[in-house]
Amino acid sequence: MENRYMGVSSLSWAQYLMEDVEVTPKKSGTFSLSSGQSITLEEGKKTTIKRWAARELAEFLEVHEEALSPKEVALSAWKEENDARNLKKIDPLFYSRASDSMTRGGEKELRASISELLSVRKRKIMEAAVTGRDDAEFYDSMTAEERKFYDDLKRCVDGWQEFLVLVLSGISPVEGGGEVGRKATANRR
Repeated sequence: MENRYMGVSSLSWAQYLMEDVEVTPKKSGTFSLSSGQSITLEEGKKTTIKRWAARELAEFLEVHEEALSPKEVALSAWKEENDARNLKKIDPLFYSRASDSMTRGGEKELRASISELLSVRKRKIMEAAVTGRDDAEFYDSMTAEERKFYDDLKRCVDGWQEFLVLVLSGISPVEGGGEVGRKATANRR
């Protein structure tokens, strides 16, 4: 959960932790939080607090939120698979929610559904990066994590294409390509 991909997920994770959640305290009291704040809760009285505080006080609370449903994720995977070219828009915080659901004892069926959905999305993103697809609708359908993956992969593919141009031009890419490569190649002739 703490291993976030290149800092992008940390923003999604922070947004996720700042969402309000409805809770019912299991006991009354004033509780100290790691932020230095304290919160007073009354047993049995539903209230709304930030998710990060609910996670800190988990042993004293019943949290009322829907976990990711294996059937819902499987349906998303099926829809994704049936549109071979386009990405379906998903919750921008999907990866944070999925990670949180898995750390809370995600069942095998949920794990399999998430894995299937992510495999299909990964394949589409890789194909788009390799073919140079960069239309706004496709890009806007990605989460922040997927955009980072696409951008890094696209940069890699573009670098490879530049490398091939050097090779096909007879310029040694090992010796720097560009002006350096041209001079080095000319000196050998």
